Amino acid sequence: MSRSTADRLRDIVQSAELAAQHAGNLDAEALAAASGPRDAVLFRVAVACEAASRRPTEIQALAPEIEWLKIRNMRNHIVHSYWQIDIAIVVDTIEADLPKLRSAVQHLMTLVEPHGS
Repeated sequence: MSRSTADRLRDIVQSAELAAQHAGNLDAEALAAASGPRDAVLFRVAVACEAASRRPTEIQALAPEIEWLKIRNMRNHIVHSYWQIDIAIVVDTIEADLPKLRSAVQHLMTLVEPHGS
């Protein structure tokens, strides 16, 4: 069964929030050494990226500020080149990029679900 656009948008927001929670205040070195939080962060980033890569082109057009291709590429790197993951880039993504993505997607959600359904 396929997920709706609204469900995928909620998945992005939820996974972005959970990635930040799992990372806590750990810097890249500490996160790399902490296998549980590191793995949880990578899973949640991959889920957010997968959900973002499965959006309809109409949704993409509503948010041109989102770097959709970079998001898809990050997911592919985590999943297919896992041995080459640079945790410093992941931490930077969580701190700098995911808050902006979460905000943009929350705005998209108001467009997709104008009545809160």
